[in-house]
Amino acid sequence: MPETIQKSKSELGLTIFIIIISGASASLLLLPPLGIIPYATFRDVAIIPSVIIIFAIGILSHSKFPRLSSRLFKGMAAGAIASFALEAIRIPGYMFAKWIPMDSMISLPGLFLTEKITALSEVKQVVMQSGVPMNLYHAPMDAFLAGGLWHFWNGATFGIIYALLIGKGRWWYGMIWAIVIEITMMLAPYLIAMKGPFGIEHMDGYNIFVITLVAHLLFGAVLGLLVQKWKKDDNFILNLNKGMD
Repeated sequence: MPETIQKSKSELGLTIFIIIISGASASLLLLPPLGIIPYATFRDVAIIPSVIIIFAIGILSHSKFPRLSSRLFKGMAAGAIASFALEAIRIPGYMFAKWIPMDSMISLPGLFLTEKITALSEVKQVVMQSGVPMNLYHAPMDAFLAGGLWHFWNGATFGIIYALLIGKGRWWYGMIWAIVIEITMMLAPYLIAMKGPFGIEHMDGYNIFVITLVAHLLFGAVLGLLVQKWKKDDNFILNLNKGMD
């Protein structure tokens, strides 16, 4: 029994650690825009190491903590797939409706990650225009690829956090999680510096919030459905001593 308790504590501790480092990707929208750390430096010391660590834990923990490994990879896959659902709203949102002012989740982060642009002030001066085409300011292919990898990994990490925090749960729990993501994004320095909180400086003031909320709700619905379908237990994070995936 003491050995089982210790194993459960170790699994819980490792789970919490993964949840924390999974936030490294999304923090690209929080820390560099505040000038705390350059984008490229954050890429090298936070994002890339976190990817390596998460995969390493998922692979190496398979034998000792199969439930943790299973949740991690199922959440990762569900989050990445759900990101395609989000794109079904986001891409038309800026290509045709113009409710989103630019390709702000792929090309723009890619330009930062590849050091083509180093500060948000450059965005305002050079490329902050509504209605720009899909290949935002004709971003170089390396920037577009870097931004795409970051964007879908970001979705994957949200899936990891969701799968580790929640057991099988109701599918609509994913939509609640998506609302949390949406509100956080609407108050992120990345958006505030360019278009104000909730994007109030763009078009009629509500456009960015409405279109991204719809996109995130679809992301959350797909995420919730996939995790519900793939996971075998319905245990909450604090009940890791029960059930196995």
